[in-house]
Amino acid sequence: MLRVSNLCMSAGNYSIDNITLSVPDGCCHVLLGGTGNGKTLILETIAGLRPIRSGQIWIEECDITNEAPENRAISYVPQDLALFPHLTVEKNILYSQRFKKSEGKTNNEILQIIKHLNLENILHRSIQNLSGGERQRVALARAFAAGNKVLLLDEPFSALHYTMRRSLWELLSAIQKKYNLPILLVTHDLEEAYFLADYISVLFKGKLLQTGTKEEVFSSPNSIEVTKMTGHYNYFMGKVLETKGEGCLVGLDSFRANFHTRNTNFKPGDKVVIAIKTNSVDIIASCSDNLPYFSNMFPCRIKAIHDTCHFQQIILTPDNQNDNKNDEVIIDIYNKTNPSSFMIGQKVTASFPMPSTFVFGKGKN
Repeated sequence: MLRVSNLCMSAGNYSIDNITLSVPDGCCHVLLGGTGNGKTLILETIAGLRPIRSGQIWIEECDITNEAPENRAISYVPQDLALFPHLTVEKNILYSQRFKKSEGKTNNEILQIIKHLNLENILHRSIQNLSGGERQRVALARAFAAGNKVLLLDEPFSALHYTMRRSLWELLSAIQKKYNLPILLVTHDLEEAYFLADYISVLFKGKLLQTGTKEEVFSSPNSIEVTKMTGHYNYFMGKVLETKGEGCLVGLDSFRANFHTRNTNFKPGDKVVIAIKTNSVDIIASCSDNLPYFSNMFPCRIKAIHDTCHFQQIILTPDNQNDNKNDEVIIDIYNKTNPSSFMIGQKVTASFPMPSTFVFGKGKN
């Protein structure tokens, strides 16, 4: 088990503050965040490649905070993989064995790793003659073959096409469970994070905003910043008009209408932002006055329709407004087996289910 407690470090003008997380054996903990938020710095610090200001790093019951990198029992795969181009695949995989002070993986265990990653037929080849996917598998094999207690991965699949990435996710997940290894993985890919993670920490400007199971983080984001890193959302500015029990009535600037949502300790006059996932907005192919009344249903018209290989995206604008990009409503429809025949310019009704909305404060007037 890897444990990091109140880790603080600086690199030039950038700092990492009070990072606390844990990775149980056999689990994958994903550090999720955009470029430049400090994900790689955290991995390098845990690996012992950068000094810390304060905090502690533990593996099992051993404090490794001040240990040299080679004594930490950590395998680290950086973004560039750090393979040796002058060595063959086999010599790259076995490289760490020559420096082991204690017993690492046995020859039979290493052979099993090589077979699991489908490398047995390319052991004689040089690194320079490998494809991107093959290099990734060699880097993973070397990391597992080292026999260390923790594996750190820095966006190891980012340079690969989708099909290859998906295949390697499955391989990594299977081999991790086989060896019960704790993995701390950095990515900005939402699908990769959800596929591999048991736990997720969202990092923003060197600070952890939210940590929990992947289900908790994706379904209950605790801030606007977390929503921007865990999905595709629509955002609407508004002001709290009144509160009653667990409910809250918000006046929306975009629709010149009122929006019913949950009350999370807001008071009348508070400025708020309402966030709703693009795949949670319902679109009704009618704008008739005869529609049954439900909360949070607004007349719109279709501004644009885009088709992708995975979903259909429909962009709406409020029917009572001139075109304003800030007032657009984006809907992603993932069920394409029975696509609706929507048309640009068509009047429709957009429905915003209350359980799928999140409200965050923006201060007061």
